[in-house]
Amino acid sequence: MKNVIKEPTVKRRKNLLASKVSDIPYHDLYLLYENECKLKNLSDTTIRGYFFADKYFRQFAGDDLMCSEVTQDLINEYILYLKDKFKPQTVNSYIFKVSPVVKYGIKRGYIKDNITFTHLVEQEHIKEIYTPDELKKLLARPKEDSFAQYRTWVIINLLLATGIRALELRNLQIGDIDLANGIITLQHTKNRKPRIIPIPSSLSIILSEYLRIRNGAKDDVLFCNIYGEPLPRTTLQISVTKYCKKRGVEKHSLHLFRHTFITLSIRKGMSPILLKRITGHSNFKILENYYNCNPTDLVNVVDEYNPLEDFKKKEKKF
Repeated sequence: MKNVIKEPTVKRRKNLLASKVSDIPYHDLYLLYENECKLKNLSDTTIRGYFFADKYFRQFAGDDLMCSEVTQDLINEYILYLKDKFKPQTVNSYIFKVSPVVKYGIKRGYIKDNITFTHLVEQEHIKEIYTPDELKKLLARPKEDSFAQYRTWVIINLLLATGIRALELRNLQIGDIDLANGIITLQHTKNRKPRIIPIPSSLSIILSEYLRIRNGAKDDVLFCNIYGEPLPRTTLQISVTKYCKKRGVEKHSLHLFRHTFITLSIRKGMSPILLKRITGHSNFKILENYYNCNPTDLVNVVDEYNPLEDFKKKEKKF
């Protein structure tokens, strides 16, 4: 069931904004902040993340929590509480989504304590990408006469060839595919900034065939369900999971195709600047987190880039 977020009435909101109230319920503060987010046109996904983080925080602190009770000690206790239940990455995620509300409360004068948030250090793990053997299995064209299988095959080819996010893929329209100029226009992105990505030759052939079979109008979604609606994320994930397992591949993460695309593109020598443009990352640090560095990557290029080799080349000739 979809959660309905109740907003303060217009009269109550005006009173909260205009009055010099020294203390208000914390949930009212959250609703004020949520309204600010809507005015800034933040995505529904971002606001929904704040909603659930607020709900979880109030489960810990109590629904009757007042802003005057939000102190550094309370936040520290909440972090320790989360630390006992979740991994550092999850803890940081919850805190990251609560901190903007608290900082907003401090700025508006409802929260008096000058609160700082501790970021838990996470143990870095090398994310295992799809192997060449796994990709060969996944990219093999389905033999059975099933549109669902064929559609998933096209989707996997598109994910590997472009590294786009699941959200971006689900919102693609037929008109966004420009085979004549070899580009895809992403209108719906994570940061709401449209971007253009290139279509490699092999993907162009696949999409050309798919578009003939799909046979839709320009404003129709590229990948739809039986009702012509965009594929829900769960439906997309389930279809990819079944597809992977049927081919003996245990990995079935949608986002792992993005990691794989970035890693293999870097290994083939793609410029980080071009790669950043294609993936839409805001900075190189985030892009670097997606790269699965294999020790052999370094060994294979060490002679090409190591300065010592420039001075020893002549000696090697003798």
